[in-house]
Parts: sequence; structure tokens; C-alpha cells
Amino acid sequence: MFNTTHIAHLFKLVWNRKRSNALMIIELFAAFLVLFMVTTAIVHYYTNSRKPLGFSYQNVWNVSAIPKNSSELFFNPQATQLSAAARTAQIIQSMLASQPEIEMVSFASTGPFSFSTRTSRYREGRRFEIEEIEVTDDVDKTLNISVSEGRWFNASDDMYNGTTATVKPVVINEKTAETYFGTESPIGKLLREPGPDSHGVTQTGLRVIGVMKDFRKNGEYSISRNMLFNRVSLQDTSTLVPHQILLKMKSGVDAGYEEKLMKILQQTAPDWSFQISTLEHGHENVLKAYLIPLGVGMIVAVFLLTTIALGLVGVVWQSVMRRMRELGVRRAFGATQRDIHVFVLGEIAVLTTFSVILGGILLAQLPLMPIFEYVTPNVYAAGVVISILGMYLGTVVCALYPSRIAAVVQPSEALRYE
Repeated sequence: MFNTTHIAHLFKLVWNRKRSNALMIIELFAAFLVLFMVTTAIVHYYTNSRKPLGFSYQNVWNVSAIPKNSSELFFNPQATQLSAAARTAQIIQSMLASQPEIEMVSFASTGPFSFSTRTSRYREGRRFEIEEIEVTDDVDKTLNISVSEGRWFNASDDMYNGTTATVKPVVINEKTAETYFGTESPIGKLLREPGPDSHGVTQTGLRVIGVMKDFRKNGEYSISRNMLFNRVSLQDTSTLVPHQILLKMKSGVDAGYEEKLMKILQQTAPDWSFQISTLEHGHENVLKAYLIPLGVGMIVAVFLLTTIALGLVGVVWQSVMRRMRELGVRRAFGATQRDIHVFVLGEIAVLTTFSVILGGILLAQLPLMPIFEYVTPNVYAAGVVISILGMYLGTVVCALYPSRIAAVVQPSEALRYE
């Protein structure tokens, strides 16, 4: 068995041959970085996939409903146009709610599995971002959103309608509550004070009335973000109407109902354009958006690692053949086949150690980069540990056959080796 003296001897031998070993160390260093990126991505996606989405998307349809004058409404809204859009939305909601195939109707500015976002920046000692979504009262029932603290929006919040309201209710997720309020309960507290901001623009205050566990609208592989829901009432004619209609369909309703639904919508609001899709279809598209790049990256990484592994086998083999006399001398002085076998494997393990040390120095800088704000410390640590173990396992496997060749050569043959 090897002891500390043997290990120190191996490090000394490798260090004395640092010029000849430099290329192999660089090659192993590159393999370590590639392996780290692949394992970290896999652990990241796997960890995210184990967390709850915070909502249900089965049997939910998404209808994009946009007035033909939507650009004018958005950039230069007039009171009469806002009022007309709100009344049309009320008619659409009433018509859809009367359909026997539809269980629940709600409106939202952005639906699940949409990469469209609206982000605001808040300050509380430090800057942080919150993704905001405008919703009507029944979104929680449509998407089966559960509130862990406080309550969801209801008709009692109509008192905050209109442009004269200085404070409006909001629902946030637990991540936002922890980011902004720490361990304190956020219920009833202001997320944003009413009054002018740093640019002199008057802002409506935001008071937290409820906290939900999470809402990862971009699917299982997305990270948990700070989320905030603003309430919108279709009775409030002073604000823009959310352009996504979320419909919870009754069990058994299939895609054949889509044509009938489109006719109903076009007859109800001929001046609006509609596009119908299901959240299940959106879920499939989001999964592809995550998994296709990951799959391509893994294929490239496997190709690179395979190339490096084959090259490593050849380099170790060549090194063994070139040093056959040295190995023969060791056998002549009493080294057994097992000793030679372990000696060759030990050398490749030392080379791997040097490459891992170099890689560790570089990886220690990565958490300072902005992209690693989205990778949790546990995922980062798991990626490092798995990569290190994978490097030692892979290099030892690559050196097994060359080391076996060195071990079975008889001392007399090795000493005659030219």
C-alpha cells in the first residue's frame, strides 16, 4: 500500500517532469472545466425540476386578446379608449363564463410559460428586481394558486380602483418576502411607499395582502424569481386591460372546441384579434427551449471529453513504453506487478490533482460573475465535487490498460527494451 512517502515521491517525480507533463496537465485542466459546466447544468436543472411550479396548467387554455388599436392604447391611452376596452373585456368575460365548457375565466398581462416579462427595480438597502404581472381576481382559481399567508384579491379591493388611489394591494411570492422583509411577516406592510420617486414621478404605494409559495411561470427548469401580482379590475376603466385570457376548461373538453370558441370571441368582439393555445402546449415549448440547448451542449461536451480521454490513453501508453527501462529497474529491485500498476495510476492521479488545483483556482472566481447569481451555492458545490470525482474516475479508467501493460512486462524484457 502507498503511504505518505510514496505519495510525496510521486509528486516529486511529476514535478521534476513538469515540462513534459505540462501539456497533459493543460489537457486535463480543459477536461475539468468542460465536465464542471456539464455537471453544474445538469444538477441545476435537476434541482429546479424537483421544486413545485406553484400553479397548475392542465386543462387551462390561453387566449391572446388584443384590440386593433392596442399600440395607441399602450403609448397614448385616452380615457374614452380605455373605457371602451374595459367594457369590451367585461362583455368577453361574461360571454365566456356562460359557456358550459368553461369552468373559470380570468385575465393576466402575461400567461404561464411565456418568456415575456415586465421587471421593476426596488431599493431596500440594495437594489433587487421583481417581475410584475397584472391579474384579475379569479387567476388563483384558474391556475390553482395557493396563498400561504394572507389572502388573494377579491371584490373588497375595488376600493383601490381608479387613478386617485395612493396605495394598491399586491400579492408576492415567498422569495420576494424573504428578499425584502427578511424573517418578518410582510402582510399589511408597504413594499413601496407612495409618493415621488428619485426622478420626481409620482408612484402608487404597494401594500402586501398575501404571500404565495412560488410562481415559476417559465417551467420546471427555471429558477425562482421575485414575483409580484398587481390587481386589475375590469370595472376599473382607467387602466389597461390585460391582454391574456386564461380559461380553465372542464374535464373532457378537447381541441375540437377551439373552432367554436374562436367564433364566439370574434362575434363578441369583432374589433379585437384572438389567438388560442393551451398551457400544456406552451409547457412543451418551454421544456424544448431549455432541453434542446442543454442536449446540444452535452453532445459537444461528450465529444470533447471522449477526444480528451482517447488522447489521454495514448499519452499514458506512450509514456509507459518510453519508460519501460525505468519500470524494469523497479521490478528488478523487488517491485511487484501490483506496485507497478499502482505506480502508473498514482502518477496519473497526481497529474489530475495539479489540473484540479488549477481548475479550482479558476472556479473560485466564477461566483463573482453575474451569471452565477442564478446558481445556488449548493448546485455550485455539487458541480465542483462531482467534477472532481469524475476527473479522478475518468483518468484512472483511461490509465488502467496502459498500467496493466506496464505491470505484466517481466524485468528482463523491460531491461532489454529498445
